[in-house]
Amino acid sequence: MRVVSTFLVATLIAWAVPAHAQSNGENAQRSTSSGVYTTDQANRGRDVYAMQCRSCHTPASHTGAIFAAWWDRKTLADLFQFIVTRMPKNEPGSLQPDEYLDVTAYLLKLNELPTGNDPLPADTVALKRIRIEVGKKD
Repeated sequence: MRVVSTFLVATLIAWAVPAHAQSNGENAQRSTSSGVYTTDQANRGRDVYAMQCRSCHTPASHTGAIFAAWWDRKTLADLFQFIVTRMPKNEPGSLQPDEYLDVTAYLLKLNELPTGNDPLPADTVALKRIRIEVGKKD
């Protein structure tokens, strides 16, 4: 059953994030510097990270220059798709969609991007409209 659900999640995300939209935040209408996640969402993400991610990754491996080199100017859909299709390493796609969103929010918090009033949307089309901007203000 997990294999089917992992395949289904990966297929849905691959379908929802076309190749021409990946690796490029040029068409994004918002940026992470405008506060696109909530503190509660990031705190839930911290808990998921502690249980599912920390055994392989330290928070430092997802911050600063390392994070910027991978994700600056890309969309949140790119980051979200990467996490869903590749993590956890031993069982990619095995978390619930909201857990993946919460971890994504936690990564934004780790990079000191501002919080907002609304959580990250559970919609890859909406996530494609949000550009990651590390160290920039709107």
